[in-house]
Amino acid sequence: MRVWSVIWVSLAFAVQIAFAQTSPELQTVLQQLQSEDNATRLQAMERAPGFGAAIIPHLPPLLTHKDWRVQRAAQIVLESIATRAAKLSAKERSETVHSLLTLTKPAQPLAVRKLALNAIAICGGDEAVPTLSTLLKDEQVREDALNALKQIGSPAAAKAVADVASTAKGDWLRALLATLGEMGRPEGVPALLTMLKVGDAQTKSVAAISLGRIGDARAIPALTSAVQQGVLSAYDALIRTGELLLQRKQTSSAVTAFEQALKLARTEHEKCAALIGLGKTGTAKALPVLVDALDAPEVEVRGAAKEALLAYRHPDASRGFAQMFQRANLTEKAELLRILVERGEPNVVKLLQQSASSPNEELRLTALELMGRIDDLTLERTLWEAILKGDKKTKTVALRSYLQLAELRARKGKSELARSMFEQGLKVAERDDLTELRNVALSGLALLGDPKSLPTVRQYLEQPEPPYYAFAAAVAIANNLAREGRKEEAIALLQDLFMMRMPRDLGIQAAQILSRLGEDPSAIPRRAGFIVRWWLLGPLPNPDNRAFDQAFIEETATNPLQLETVRVDNRLLRWREIRVLDPQGVVDLRQFFRQTEWVACYAYTEFAVDNDMEAELRVGSDDSVKVWLNGKLVHQFGGMRGLSVDQDRVRVRLQKGVNRLLLKVTQGGGGWEFCVRLVDLQGSPIAYREP
Repeated sequence: MRVWSVIWVSLAFAVQIAFAQTSPELQTVLQQLQSEDNATRLQAMERAPGFGAAIIPHLPPLLTHKDWRVQRAAQIVLESIATRAAKLSAKERSETVHSLLTLTKPAQPLAVRKLALNAIAICGGDEAVPTLSTLLKDEQVREDALNALKQIGSPAAAKAVADVASTAKGDWLRALLATLGEMGRPEGVPALLTMLKVGDAQTKSVAAISLGRIGDARAIPALTSAVQQGVLSAYDALIRTGELLLQRKQTSSAVTAFEQALKLARTEHEKCAALIGLGKTGTAKALPVLVDALDAPEVEVRGAAKEALLAYRHPDASRGFAQMFQRANLTEKAELLRILVERGEPNVVKLLQQSASSPNEELRLTALELMGRIDDLTLERTLWEAILKGDKKTKTVALRSYLQLAELRARKGKSELARSMFEQGLKVAERDDLTELRNVALSGLALLGDPKSLPTVRQYLEQPEPPYYAFAAAVAIANNLAREGRKEEAIALLQDLFMMRMPRDLGIQAAQILSRLGEDPSAIPRRAGFIVRWWLLGPLPNPDNRAFDQAFIEETATNPLQLETVRVDNRLLRWREIRVLDPQGVVDLRQFFRQTEWVACYAYTEFAVDNDMEAELRVGSDDSVKVWLNGKLVHQFGGMRGLSVDQDRVRVRLQKGVNRLLLKVTQGGGGWEFCVRLVDLQGSPIAYREP
């Protein structure tokens, strides 16, 4: 205690002398920094950094002041001075640094020394390195000194850290080695190489990681040896060294690193990393290695080789690939063809032509498959010849590629040529009973939507079960007819399609086209007996499907619309009128409500018939449904299901004039739909009126 008393007395005496020698303005600021008034103290904090190096010797008493607010104010001032100095001229910055260095002496309180070192880390340069190097041996502040040297990051700073590392031990040694890696300076390499050789297992691992962060060619042999010895992280460091050398245009050394890594690789991941690295070098030396890897037993390694070859860049890459193709085995040739097509190599057409006549089936079929990706007349002729003369397997592959080429041309705007190809391909597919490719050809005609294809498409629409893509092509043709102003032709075609009960999604598209043409698309489902006008009320809460048995309105009322609004859970709901465009009369409730899971809704409609009659309500729902006709419950289904048209058949008696129909449709998750159709007892649609 007596020693500390002497230190504090001496410090206070020194401060008093220094304070007496300061300018009045500086004295005022120092006094204001110690003020109990926050505003005064904040004002002084703003002014203090402007004094620069001159104020630094006066800060220790404030940095250790008994009032934490004064301490914090002084810390902020010190940091501000350092930040400001980093932007000043070399002379002014050096003055600030030297002033800060005086606060790092052992005579200063430990807190002051640490704060000064943190400030030096902000603005320090080589002038601080000798002092910091000495402080690396002071256990009280060595970590702060090390951080300052790391932030300086100069060759001199790196050498200072490396020199201390040569005699350090244990965790401190490893901290020094890790810092050398973070600094990334070549001056640290000799010390790291030494420790990679003589250190314990943990130290070797840290040294390897740091060498990988520096990326120096001198480390390649040592890291190679470390990998062989099983040093943790040595393999990753070798790969990282190659990557950094490549970034610095030291390509030859980078190739050496990646080659060594490939030789030492034991796992798929390691092999992939080495191959990707080799590909990035873009050297002629790397090409045969990558091609050989295309036949590797591991799928991931083959994938990495392909990725590397796709990214491979060399001034004479095309010639190199051609040479590799001639010496490659059959498996490698097939993969090389895929790569060359994807790269768009100029000599790939010639190689595809050669391979298409290969006696090896795999190579021949691969070449035919790839021809559809290149718009070339020579390849088109080759494909057509294979379609006409090849066996079934060859014909199938060639026709698929031919249709792919047609699609490529269609998307490039060569519509007339593409249409001819699709129609030719369709004839072959039909003749040889290639159903899948028939659909591909029809989908190509749908892509074009050329009215000239309508006679061809009609042949398929006349079949007992027309293909989906025949409908799709017809809808696309109708759309283009409408765009060309051929309204009557478009309407006639769409009406024909509706009579054929086309797939629902295409029916919706067709209905939208009709609507744009000024026609009423709901007339189509009406002719089939579907109810097309509804009022909806929802969404209603349906936890655990309890809404099925819960009445939110008077469900047996003959006219629910009399209540224009309904209050449910403090929400005011209104009836909403909709009109169905779906050709099968399906109402997709998800289009009308934001909340579509564990909910329910009411659907109400009115229709009129000319006489009393026996009839059937054909109901479909997803999920549960209840049905009231003229105030009486006539049907209910309480389970989960998907919708199908005419799902439930309910025999009812319709009254002459207006009939009122109320549905409650509940929902769990997924789809939420319903539809209702009116038919007589023979299943024929009932003509009804909308009152």
